[in-house]
Amino acid sequence: MLKGYTVEIDPKCFGYQLQAIVRIRPLPGQLQEVERQIQAIPEFTECDKVTGDDCFIARLHVRSMEQLDTLLDRLNTHAETNTAIVKKTPVKRRLPPMA
Repeated sequence: MLKGYTVEIDPKCFGYQLQAIVRIRPLPGQLQEVERQIQAIPEFTECDKVTGDDCFIARLHVRSMEQLDTLLDRLNTHAETNTAIVKKTPVKRRLPPMA
């Protein structure tokens, strides 16, 4: 089933020089608040709710390390975060084999 189509835009054209993957572990009783905060921060461009120690794995685009710190500080009162800066994307999001 075809669900739609999209246009691919390079975030770097808008000054977003850094991309990060953030693993987010909400503090006890903070799951819904953390999810609400992630949804409210537009620099989070993707987020999956997952099983395991971390509840969320999210992709984030920022203009600077300072902006990254500021955004993560908003979450840190409700969650622990672990961040990795993306150096390169050798496999972009793609569909699995259809056959």
